[in-house]
Amino acid sequence: MNQDYIDWLYGLSAPMVALNKECGASYTSPFFFPEDKYTDLKKDWDIDSRETLLAMVFNMIDNGHAPALSNHYFMYPRLSAIDWLKYTEKHTNYQKVLLELVEKSYLECGVGGIRSWDYARMGYILRNGTTNKFITEQEALWIFYRIALRAQYYYSSWQSYYSGWFIGYQYWKSLSNKENLEILRCELCRSSQVWTMNKLYNNEDSPHHHLPWYIEIEELEKPESLMEYDWS
Repeated sequence: MNQDYIDWLYGLSAPMVALNKECGASYTSPFFFPEDKYTDLKKDWDIDSRETLLAMVFNMIDNGHAPALSNHYFMYPRLSAIDWLKYTEKHTNYQKVLLELVEKSYLECGVGGIRSWDYARMGYILRNGTTNKFITEQEALWIFYRIALRAQYYYSSWQSYYSGWFIGYQYWKSLSNKENLEILRCELCRSSQVWTMNKLYNNEDSPHHHLPWYIEIEELEKPESLMEYDWS
């Protein structure tokens, strides 16, 4: 496995690195915070062991926040304007606000929607789990490899992958406003581009500056230590 490929895999957590860059986060180290000997994942993630980490990662990669919007992102390009309107009218007022988000953001993130919000966050967990010795680097890389297959399937570029994360971030931040639809609509429609340009696109270490999106995803053998988990 060459270093560029490893850097590409770790690059899947790049938005989380940008969010934590001032705290010492790295784009390329196996350890999210290379200077740290241990990262407390209990407070925010309720992770304090190998078992709780792997349970979280294997669940959230495919069943995190993205499923709430995935079908809408799937349907949007497949329906005519009038059929999309009919599709929208069948939903609740809350869902209609989310459908507005899908309609306005589809060109940025494509059918992948906010899946990268879940992928990048789980990359964050994996790399901190390596620091904490909950998992090995080999185990983390194999899981990253499986995330990579999903990422390349759903996204067409680093930019669309990043956009999915930023839209997912806005969605997550807005969940506390579910009862006030006008506030929710305003929160969801806030532009992510300023944050993107300042924190990720302009950082010379960010993977999109030196690694192409479409690289050959090398097949990695599942470690024996993960065979008990029926996930791939």
